[in-house]
Amino acid sequence: MKIDKRITPPAASKVSSVKGKGGGKSTPQATGSDSVSVSESSSQVRALEAQLAAIDVTDVGKVESVKAALADGSFTVDAEVVADRLIDHTKETLRKRPRKK
Repeated sequence: MKIDKRITPPAASKVSSVKGKGGGKSTPQATGSDSVSVSESSSQVRALEAQLAAIDVTDVGKVESVKAALADGSFTVDAEVVADRLIDHTKETLRKRPRKK
């Protein structure tokens, strides 16, 4: 089981960025259809979220120590801990599953 700690930015396909005279505030558009206006600061937040998503959060020291332990044969697995975590994961999955009527 792989745990992915990367942050993924929200999709912004239906959002348009608008710069106006309002000092960075959003300005509503009266076109008769639904629309969204985003202030400059919101655009900056989206850009920062994208930058954060690109940052690697891997603990390089831990990865190297596991590689070294595997290479020299000293890596051990605590079967009881693995079994407990598998049971916990299965219980959580079953709790989230919709019940049949």
